[in-house]
Amino acid sequence: MKITINPLFENMTHSVDSVDLAVAAWHDAIKSFCQLQPRGDVKEGPRGTRAIVSGTPVSVLNAVISTTRTPDLAELREFAQSYSNNGLPWSIQLRSAAFEADIEPIAIHRGLTQSFVLPFMTRSLDASVMNVPLPGAIDVRRVPPEDHEAYNRALASGYEAPEPVFRGFSAPDVLGAEGMTAWLVEEDGIAVATSFGVLVNDHVGVFNISTRPAYRRRGYARAATVAVLRDAYRQGAHTAFLHCTPAGRGVYESLGFATAETWKVYATP
Repeated sequence: MKITINPLFENMTHSVDSVDLAVAAWHDAIKSFCQLQPRGDVKEGPRGTRAIVSGTPVSVLNAVISTTRTPDLAELREFAQSYSNNGLPWSIQLRSAAFEADIEPIAIHRGLTQSFVLPFMTRSLDASVMNVPLPGAIDVRRVPPEDHEAYNRALASGYEAPEPVFRGFSAPDVLGAEGMTAWLVEEDGIAVATSFGVLVNDHVGVFNISTRPAYRRRGYARAATVAVLRDAYRQGAHTAFLHCTPAGRGVYESLGFATAETWKVYATP
């Protein structure tokens, strides 16, 4: 597949590198997801700022984001001041913590008093993903749209959150969308882990990695992640990307992911 340069980088003065391309693919993946949601929307500024609204109750998926490494402070402030979250949690996101002295007052003014870092990790895809050892006695299957309820139950259980929180992630339109693939890891017919891949511009985004609490530390999150990577590699993708939490970092590093950037997030508490 041929790499398509995302339009958000057209006005950059520095050269576009592999990390920029992965970040662009992340934005394309999130934009596609938002456009599938009843309340979803994406607005783009001319100087690298985006406002995304997914309609889901997840702060990092309702956000004002600087797509460039150096944010345009005036544009970001304008977006933040006018952002309407419709009562949902939301955030401001930067591609580094270098500008927190400038952004923190803007965030606090809008009530975004919680802050944390969000590692953005990448890895190259090659034939080695086909040989990753996985636990025995499991089945890994792609989830068709008609199985959305089973996927939603497993996803909610893995994140230990109410099922309605994940309706937007498991909607039939999402599970059946072009380039989007949901996966279930099953043990003895029980859905124990989930994953979700978004294929865009020869990259694949890895999302929704979760494992039911009673089945953790058995390699099931690893198996769910590998399902996304193998499927993408078969389709010609050359790079995978994801955001990681502290709990999942060890799994991703064991699969060859490395931190490319450390994003700074200001969110509603």
